Order: sequence, then structure tokens, then C-alpha cells
Amino acid sequence: MSQPDLVFEKSGSRLLTLSAKLHDHHDKLGKELPGLAQLLEDIVDPDTDVPREDSVRRLLRVFWESESDGTYSSILGHYSPKEKDIIRAFVEDEKPATDLGHEFDDVGVSLGSREELPVLDEGDGPSIVSSNSHSHHGQEFFSALSRTIKSFEEPAMHENIYNDEAKKVKVAVYVNEKFQNWGLTVKNTPGLTFVPSTTYGIQQIVKYAKTRGLKVRASGYRHSWSPVFGEDGQIIISTLGLYRSTVLPNLESLPGSQFFVRGTELNSIDFIGVPQRGQKRLVRIGTAVTNQMFRRWCNKQKLDAASTLPLNVIMVEITFGGSNAPICHGAGRKHPTLSDLVHTIEYVDVNGNLQTLSKDKDPSFMPVASGCFGLLGIVTHITLELDPMSYTAMVPRKLPVMQAIPPPPGLADKDIPEPLRISMSPQERAAAQADFEKQASSFFYPEWFWFPYSTKVWVNCWNNTEDSRGAEEYPSKAEVFVQWTETVAIQVIQESEAFFKLQNLFPWAQATLLSKLGLYAMPDIADPKDAIKTNLPDALHFRRAIQNVRVRDMELEIPLQPKVGGLRDAGPDDPIDWSLVQRAWWDAILAAYKHNDTCPQRMPLEMRITGPSNVTMAPFRGHKLGTCSIEVLTLQNMEAEWAPYAQYVLDRWMELKDNQGRYLETRPHWAKEWATMTVRGRPMIEYLKESYRDAIGEFRKTMGQIAEKQGWDFEEGGQRFSNELFDKIFFERK
Repeated sequence: MSQPDLVFEKSGSRLLTLSAKLHDHHDKLGKELPGLAQLLEDIVDPDTDVPREDSVRRLLRVFWESESDGTYSSILGHYSPKEKDIIRAFVEDEKPATDLGHEFDDVGVSLGSREELPVLDEGDGPSIVSSNSHSHHGQEFFSALSRTIKSFEEPAMHENIYNDEAKKVKVAVYVNEKFQNWGLTVKNTPGLTFVPSTTYGIQQIVKYAKTRGLKVRASGYRHSWSPVFGEDGQIIISTLGLYRSTVLPNLESLPGSQFFVRGTELNSIDFIGVPQRGQKRLVRIGTAVTNQMFRRWCNKQKLDAASTLPLNVIMVEITFGGSNAPICHGAGRKHPTLSDLVHTIEYVDVNGNLQTLSKDKDPSFMPVASGCFGLLGIVTHITLELDPMSYTAMVPRKLPVMQAIPPPPGLADKDIPEPLRISMSPQERAAAQADFEKQASSFFYPEWFWFPYSTKVWVNCWNNTEDSRGAEEYPSKAEVFVQWTETVAIQVIQESEAFFKLQNLFPWAQATLLSKLGLYAMPDIADPKDAIKTNLPDALHFRRAIQNVRVRDMELEIPLQPKVGGLRDAGPDDPIDWSLVQRAWWDAILAAYKHNDTCPQRMPLEMRITGPSNVTMAPFRGHKLGTCSIEVLTLQNMEAEWAPYAQYVLDRWMELKDNQGRYLETRPHWAKEWATMTVRGRPMIEYLKESYRDAIGEFRKTMGQIAEKQGWDFEEGGQRFSNELFDKIFFERK
């Protein structure tokens, strides 16, 4: 069997193949990666217990103990002295995570400094031209500043810009500071990058841009892959300090970092009115608020004030401005998008004036305003509709691939990769199908993960409850620490020259090891009595520190279809044809095996079921029965192989048709990768302009009405707040 074909063996066999190679006395790899062979053998051995914490520690020790591979030391060079000490205590001194989890309170100093430092490129340091804002850790900041900043440059500005009317605090501004998004798919050089901390500061920036004919876009953690950001020579407003939003590792998800986040007007969280028991409540949130800040805020509220969003993205290192603008979603057919929950939106218009729109006073405007990609102006605050706090009893399972989401009709067992095949009676197949359909159709939160080439799926489907008894913090501080160290290990594996040699011999090596450890890290609870009982916000954000591993990501939103008739005539309770969802899922799995020569997918296949949306430009709008949100991911170092692979998977998903033979109204997630892709031979942007033709007309008309009512010009707004991508979609500019 050729090396690529070994991917058709079970993961245990593949790991033992790697182990055998590392034991080869005629090869130096075993010495370059000491201890890896034994770790792989222990992981495979059913009689050897390797706790999750030990597996991560032992993997990192491989690179620490290597006499020829310096990746461990190199990666540690990205961390502060305190962070290095904690990693070394875990890896080299074998200190338990339960102890180290409580030491995170001292780590946040680095985060406080990072809020003030600009992104550093490979050559000259950045140019900080004006900043009177610094954290209470000023000594550490200025010490770091003196080591990293090599030059200063005064801007070609005719006036200073301030955060306050008294003109006591200047807005930090950087000249020609290179911009890059988190996924490294967008890079440019804005002329000016401002870091305001107040609405007043944003107003002055927009007025400055207007007098000079410059465009203005905003960014937070820069977590979108698509080109939704600013442009060369224009203005970008960063709601986070540049260092914190661009440099990895990012510590926002760690327990101690809560003590080192500066409070500003733009990251405030406040109730509107007094919450009433059992009723929805309104909470005003600054667009610089991160999910981590909001999760903690929710969990701190007591009695009738205890509140939660019913949905959210998993990642905590993302701002509400960044997740609302591109209309992000959670999971569950009961739940629309985050933008659907926006009750009020506050923004600075093209004239620098602060404006407000709400469902109370402007209900017809909100479907456009709540998810407008920043084209209204610079959004400063949103008021969201929250629920009273609820709780979960999570019972995640690791199930055989064929059982978790059964193969669709027409996919014969012989066409299923051999390691995934299991013997199932007709009764067992029917039971598996019924379980999947029940989870997908009615569970509060339905989600599935397949780690490439693993034989099991992690099924994370659960319901919520009002019963708080037994609810505990999840993940615990120790578990969060282990999750963080896992991201350190992934960074090491990506960078290691020695592992790269192993990867060259076995194309599936990295994917196999990451999938084995990734699935291993997920809880598997067979007995409901052992359920993970926690607050809903903790359940929604069950994985932390994932910001520290850059990935590529392509996601499509596939409309659920009725079993009988067309979607347009379907009622909300009509039976759903789940076979299309199953086909999309299995198409992605088969694609991974088809490309076994390079194994371009190194991170999970993920699927969630979501509800319809009333937001005008939401990809879920019109999906009356709900949506299959499905995505494939890989590591950043697979950039060359990723584009053709992602296009191949997209092609499979775009071929899905309804029961009347028509292509589905499938659309990409606005924030994920799609801009360079094609649909049935046409550029994606042409496809989207056709798919959203009516919605684009509604969007333009409503934006014009908003502009007329609030005293600004829609076309001028486009010139100020749009970019090349949105010009093509909404303003018909080339």
C-alpha cells in the first residue's frame, strides 16, 4: 500500500506506521523527535491510559528534548517571560494544570501591554504618531515600547483628534501601519489607523475623513476571511489595540485576562431598564465588547438580572461589532442570527453625527440596519434582546461516523472509506437516522464535528433548562489551561522542521496526529447522570484559545428542504428532507479521502443546524425551514493546497438540488472564504448578485430611506464607508 493510501487505514494503524518509522535506526527522525514513537504507541494501546493533559505535555516534551529541532524554544520566544515560565512549568517541570490554571491571574500583564503596542512587522518597527492613552501597567508598556519601536513619524495631519470634547486625551493613530486579518487572507496598508476609545473620538475621525475624501472602515479582532476591511491609503478604525488583535498567542480567553482589559465607553455593557423575571431584557453593548467580556458579565448577573444570549459563535476572542456586521449565527432551528436580536443600533453617519435606529421607532429599517456590513457608518453600540439565564446538561458523544450522521440514500457501503464502515442492521440504521433527525430538527443546540480521517464524530447536541442545580463553571480553569497548551502544541507541529520531514514521507501524518488529539480532547459522556451542567454562555463557548491557531475556513449555508413540494410553499412544521444534509456532510468526508495525496484538510468538518433570519442580507433569509451551516477548515500552513480543495468541496455542495430538480439557494457565510471562488464556472460575486438581487434592491431602497430621514446622503455614505467588495455588490462601482 502506498503512503497516501494508508489514510484508508484506521488512525491507530497510521500512528503505528509513524512509530515504526521513528524506530528505524537507519533514519535520524527518531532522534530528532525523541519520545514521539512511545507516545503514539501508548495512545494506540487500549491497555495504556494516557490522560489528555499528559498527552499534550508529552507531545511538547518531544520538541523540548530534541537536540536538533529548535521549534519549542522558537515558539516560546513569542511569549512573555511569565507565559514562558508557565509553559515550562507544565512541560519541563510537569506541574499539573490544576495548579497552573490558578496562576493565570498573573499572566494578564502581557495582555495589558499588548493593548498599547502596534503590530510588528519583520523589518522596521511601527510608527506611533500620537497616543496619550496607556494602561495602568505603564511601566511594562514603556519598557516594551523602548525595546520594539525603532522610529517615530509625525503624521501629515492639520489637527489633532481627541477622544473627549475637553481635548485632554488624544486618539492613538498609526501612519502607514500594515494591516493583516487573522486568517492572513487580507493584507493592505491603510494611510491612518486610529484606535479611539469613545464615540466622540469616532465622530471626529469621520469628520476628518469627510474633509479629506477618505474612506473609513472598522475592525476588531479581524476575524473575517473575506475582504470586508479597509483599503490602501484609507482609514481603518481599530476598536482593539493593534497588538491584541493581530499577534498570537492571544490571551483574551484565559481566566486571568479579565483583570487587564481597559474599560472604555466602547466596551461597556448595561441593562436598558430593569430586568423582569421570566421576560426578555435589553442590554446595550459597545461594539468593542468581546464575547469573553460578555460571557463573564452574563455569568456575574444574579437573580432576575441573570441573562444570556440564546445563541452565539463559539469563539470568545471576537467583538460584537465584528460578529454582528457580517450577520454571524449560532445553532438551533429555533434561533435566527445575532443580527436578528439587535433591537437598537447606534452609529456615526457620514457627517460625523451620532444616529440611532430601533425596532420601537424604526421597525421597517431594522432588517437592513441590523446587518449592514458597516455601510450605515461606524457602529458604536448595539442593544440586544437577551433571555433570562438558562442552563445546559451537555451529554456529548463520540459515535461511529455512520451512526452519527448516517450515509444518505444512494451512497453504497462499498463507496464508504473502509475504516469508516461498520456493520449495521436495518433496525440500527433506522434508529441512527431517527436520532440524527431528532437532534437536527428540535434540539436547542445541534452540532457535529468530524476530525479528518478519524472513525468517529463528536456529537454536541443538547437542550437547555431553567434548572440551575449543579451548574458549574465550564470549562474549568485547569481545562482552559489545557486547551491553551493544545494550541501551543499545534503551533509547534506546524513549525517543526523535523515533523515536516515526517509529513513529507506521510502526507496524512499531521492530519492524523491532530485529529487523534483533537477528538481525544473532546468529552464523551455515555451516562446522562454524568452530564456537564453549566450556564448557557459557558456551553456556547465550550472551546477557548482557538484564536491562537490560524486556520482557513470555507462555510456555506444550505437551505433545508421539505420532503414534499417546494420551499417557497412550505410551512414551518412540514417534514424536512434530511437526506440533502446527509449528502452535504458525506460529500465533504469523501472529498477528504479523495485528496489523500496531500490531505489538505487538517482541521475539522463542522456542521450546525440554524434557524431562518429576517435580516435582509442574511444568507439564511428565505430558508423557511432552517439552514445547514457546514464548513471545512485547515491549518494556515496548507495555503497552497487549500484553494483548489475548498473549491472542490464547494462545487459538491453547490450541486445539491431540491425535489423538483432546482439548484438550492445556497450562499456562503459573508465572513468566511468565498470571494475568489466560483459557482458552476461563474465568479462567486456574480452568483451572489443574482441570488441576492431582490435583497440588494431592498437594501439600497431602505438605506436611502434611512439616509433621507436622518439627514445624510446614501451615495456619499457608500463613498465613505464602503470598499471595493461592497462597491461591486451595492453601488455597481468597478
